[in-house]
Amino acid sequence: MASQRITVAKVGGVAAQIIVERLREWSSARQISSSDEWSPEQWPQHVRERADDFADQLRAHAFSLPVVHFIEWVDMWSVGDLFARWLTPPDGPIPFVLYANRYQVFAYILPDGGRLAQHLAAAGPQQSAEANWFVSRLREVVEAWQELVAPAVVVVVRNVLGSTVLDEEITASLRRTPEWLS
Repeated sequence: MASQRITVAKVGGVAAQIIVERLREWSSARQISSSDEWSPEQWPQHVRERADDFADQLRAHAFSLPVVHFIEWVDMWSVGDLFARWLTPPDGPIPFVLYANRYQVFAYILPDGGRLAQHLAAAGPQQSAEANWFVSRLREVVEAWQELVAPAVVVVVRNVLGSTVLDEEITASLRRTPEWLS
């Protein structure tokens, strides 16, 4: 479990096709000894650097078309397997996954015949509020401009910032002025 910044974006058209081509190439550069273990070291350094640059550029151009949906939030609790799991419908394509130096990047290609939307609609309540938020935000991004924007790619960027924040830490923080407000 970790504290992390989660970014979810939907990009359409030619840009989506370029993103898909790049992420397909980068994710396939993974050199694994075990498919159950994931770490940045499984990708060549130059691939990790390009993926980090891509994530920075996506975030920097969040309000530039053809980015048609963008949301970012802090999640102080979720486990890493949450992200790929909800981008993997049982009867759909497998998302692209890439662990870079600073970011983990996940991507899913749309349209997909409604598979991801059905998978997310069937989710039901999750174990944690954070997982519910993630599923809801994925639903939003899939639905955003779906009648107009195709092809498209959903990109999820995870930036781990630290360890899980405990409830006690949150309540203690409410009683003091943070340094950034001093």
